[in-house]
Amino acid sequence: MSLEVISLRALKTGQCAIVTALSHRVPAVRQKYLSRGIVPGAHLMLLHHGDPVVVALDESRWAIDGDEAEYIEVAPLARVTAHTWWRRLKHGLRDRLRRA
Repeated sequence: MSLEVISLRALKTGQCAIVTALSHRVPAVRQKYLSRGIVPGAHLMLLHHGDPVVVALDESRWAIDGDEAEYIEVAPLARVTAHTWWRRLKHGLRDRLRRA
């Protein structure tokens, strides 16, 4: 089974995906996303489609320039998998707030 790989910009609002590659040729731009945790294997959810695109990654939200989003390659997750991931993230945040 092979994964369908698309650009982050092609993802739809509310859709979850796994980052597969960063193909931007400028090292500073690649490093910016790597330092934010946008690395191959990371799970994210697209919160806003447009320019910029907004993604949820772990407990963070990031706005990404639309042109740069073209260079972030992702594999969309099935709806059930995405729902489970998002629910687990939401419950983890709630538990952390209770402990604070």
